[in-house]
Amino acid sequence: MRLFKYTCLLCGLMVFFRAEAQEIEPIRLELPVQLESKSYRYQLLGEQGVLLFYESRELDEAGKRKWYFSLLDTNLTERWMRFMALNDGMRVERIVASKDRLAVILLNTKSKKQDPVQYEIVSFSIETSKFGLLGGNFPAKSEVAAASLSGDQLLIGLNLDDYLADFLLFDLKLGTLNALDSNLDGQLLITEMATSNTSGDFIVSVKQFENKRFIADVFLVFDSGGSLLRQYKPEIGQAGFLASVGFAFFEDDIIVLGTFERENKRPAALKDVSGNQEREAVGLFYLQLHPDGSLQSQFYNFNQVPNIDVALAREDLMRLRQQQSRGKTQEQTEISFQFYKPIILKQDSQLVFAAEAYRPQYRVESRIDYDFYGRPIPYTYTLFEGYNFFNTLIVSFDKNGQIQWVNSFRMQDLLSFNRDYHVMLTREQDEFLAALFNEGSIQNKTLQFDGTSPGVMDKVIPDLKFPNDRLLDDSFSRIHHWYDSYYLLTGNQKISNNRLRIENPRSVFFMQKLVFE
Repeated sequence: MRLFKYTCLLCGLMVFFRAEAQEIEPIRLELPVQLESKSYRYQLLGEQGVLLFYESRELDEAGKRKWYFSLLDTNLTERWMRFMALNDGMRVERIVASKDRLAVILLNTKSKKQDPVQYEIVSFSIETSKFGLLGGNFPAKSEVAAASLSGDQLLIGLNLDDYLADFLLFDLKLGTLNALDSNLDGQLLITEMATSNTSGDFIVSVKQFENKRFIADVFLVFDSGGSLLRQYKPEIGQAGFLASVGFAFFEDDIIVLGTFERENKRPAALKDVSGNQEREAVGLFYLQLHPDGSLQSQFYNFNQVPNIDVALAREDLMRLRQQQSRGKTQEQTEISFQFYKPIILKQDSQLVFAAEAYRPQYRVESRIDYDFYGRPIPYTYTLFEGYNFFNTLIVSFDKNGQIQWVNSFRMQDLLSFNRDYHVMLTREQDEFLAALFNEGSIQNKTLQFDGTSPGVMDKVIPDLKFPNDRLLDDSFSRIHHWYDSYYLLTGNQKISNNRLRIENPRSVFFMQKLVFE
């Protein structure tokens, strides 16, 4: 059986031990932190290590805040530390990375709503370890909807307050900025963006509205210099509305994979689309955007997808079985999901779509109040407990958009107030590996390239830094593929250890290295 194992340090040599037999410290970094705070940010740089950065409490003579950036090697040992002076009140809005460069987009939290939004962009060259800094102002009430890197070019898509869109192309090497023309009228809403690793072109997903009613999903292709090359408008009608969207690239074709929502009698309204996190999808779509401007499309309702029941929540599966027992077929029953943004993997001639399904969870509580005369007045109210992530749908498509197989990765008791990625899906030698790190344990499952799973879900509980450490609580726990067969655990943990005289319990941000064998 293949398992995650610890990567440990002994006399300067790296040796591997199984979790249950570990007697020495793993390769693990701990830094003090408030449990519910994302104080530390990081970016994995493959075999070059990890770039770790954070905001300090120090101000320079000009009143600017010092941000520290550290390069850690693959043993999580610090190689160097540098600081950059940024305007006070900046927060990390988005981290964008390519194989050559890293860009950190920061916005000023102290800006008033009616004022322009102050931004700063910290760029880092992975090859030369040199930093750069750009700054300026975005229009008031604008939001960074998407961003992507192509060489030294950073494209940022802004959604503006009056439902217009700006496309801003930054040259991080020369320090220049150009506004791009999308050649689109009406109200616009930017949703996603990606870059082709081969051509360097940008692909952007935009929703177009007229009189605040949805009219089309539009895909724009810009070259790395900012010129608009092509524009695609799938003819799916006003009732068809694409929800979550992801991009991949097959030779010269751009592949758009995602989900679509149920058909409505009238087009979706802009006010219902913008910021609505509880829209439901009823199927999958596969679009092939050809370089000559033509496109091909495939649409699959979930009730037509084979083996879709492996991804259903237990209560939905019971409801489906009850309806089937009454004579209804699966095709006669609507199946819907709420998904977070998809992950798309390319393996030879297949594309694998993976998206985490969730549902909002509420709790009803009852209370009794009393009026002036002491008479009881009962009342109830509803509390939002978070998003319950329960499963990950995994679907493989061939290069023509035909579904090859369907599988899933089930999550248990994963309740979060933030919509974010939790499950990692990556290629591990001759198979796919899906893994989740939550509440101090790693759940993992391997899938063959034909979609079959050779075994059951494995569960590994990593040891902590010291003997007698006991995990009390955690937040923001993640597992990342680092390089080769090495993985990195990150997150915030509250740990107790009665044998430690100080810092008990301790709250730490940690990084821990693992190997999968």
